[in-house]
Amino acid sequence: MPNFQGLDLTGKTAIVTGASRQRGANVVVNFTSANSKQRAIDVVQKIEANGSRSILCQASVANVKEISQIVDAALQLSQNGKIDIVIHKYDPLFSLLFHQARMLTMTTNSAALGVDANLDEVTEELFQTHFDTNVKGPIFLTKAVIPHIAKGGRVVFVSSAAARLGVAGQTVYGATKAANESCARVWAKELGQSHEITVNCVNPGPVATDQWQESDDQFRKDMQPLIESTPAAARIAEVDDIAPLVAFLCTDDARWTTGSVLCANGGLYN
Repeated sequence: MPNFQGLDLTGKTAIVTGASRQRGANVVVNFTSANSKQRAIDVVQKIEANGSRSILCQASVANVKEISQIVDAALQLSQNGKIDIVIHKYDPLFSLLFHQARMLTMTTNSAALGVDANLDEVTEELFQTHFDTNVKGPIFLTKAVIPHIAKGGRVVFVSSAAARLGVAGQTVYGATKAANESCARVWAKELGQSHEITVNCVNPGPVATDQWQESDDQFRKDMQPLIESTPAAARIAEVDDIAPLVAFLCTDDARWTTGSVLCANGGLYN
């Protein structure tokens, strides 16, 4: 029986794009704008304070021309010239701390767009920016990483319950999350036997992160009925509820799980 000690991924390196916090890894911390630079610097300082190595990288996954900068930074940080784990993490409210894992060579993308808009409010610009960041970004980042990914590599999408719940106002955002699930199923077949890579999704509901606390009062009020209906408990998730599940999918213990969606949302849907 597995003892889940494999959740310790000591020695691995992470690329974290647009992240606000990350701990326990050698990390390429990516940010996209001046507004997020200080948070990225804070992440680097925390990582180095914990004894790991880190590199700061400014690039947007929505711009295909800048993706190579992220990959090059990961290869520079990697001790074996390989990228072992790719985590596509696109959610401004549900970003995760992998504080129980030390990730070797991992690309993690948490640059995200998640603006709510009813159908009559959807604009072409809103559609384009969301799909560029949430769908085009992970597709072309993964494509760029594949030539460098190690055998037995891991690709994990941190998606959202919005992909299936049908929340009003999430026409575009929910569609991008559903697209992430589709990519996971397709890539599981394309990259499985050829590269020995597994590809999976973790789909949380609301999580108590910095981004959740910074969301406006009306949004949190609108989410309250959903939170109160959560079968596991009438609360939003804590980071500790989600991070170990993502870490698990990055380990050898998860080698026989691919093309799946782990619904880490307290039973909002299965």
